[in-house]
Amino acid sequence: MAPLSPHLQIYRPFLTMIFSISSRIGVIAFAFSIPFFAIWLGSANILPQLNLLLTMFINLLPVKLIFIFWFFIFNHHLLNGFKYFLWSFAIGMEIKNVYLVTYIILVANIIMTIVFSLMVLF
Repeated sequence: MAPLSPHLQIYRPFLTMIFSISSRIGVIAFAFSIPFFAIWLGSANILPQLNLLLTMFINLLPVKLIFIFWFFIFNHHLLNGFKYFLWSFAIGMEIKNVYLVTYIILVANIIMTIVFSLMVLF
């Protein structure tokens, strides 16, 4: 049986390719979480008891860890969006700059997630 994607066998994964793929997968996961946040925020004025119940649920440690991972995904997609925005004006498209911006995005995302984690957990 012939392989369906020969490019996956020819090319070795590199950081920008992994960022592009993971950003798209992350947005799909992010899209499934939007209704929960809409219900949580919408219930603040309409159903305060539901909002209190959901807030207690959010304050559970496993949910906080999922929320931190969600924040990492959101930042990953947001920061990659800035990179693609610059590319739409042909800024930073030299291969050296592409990798530099990708590493900057990775470091910025890790720092932002650590700061967010400290705010959420403590």
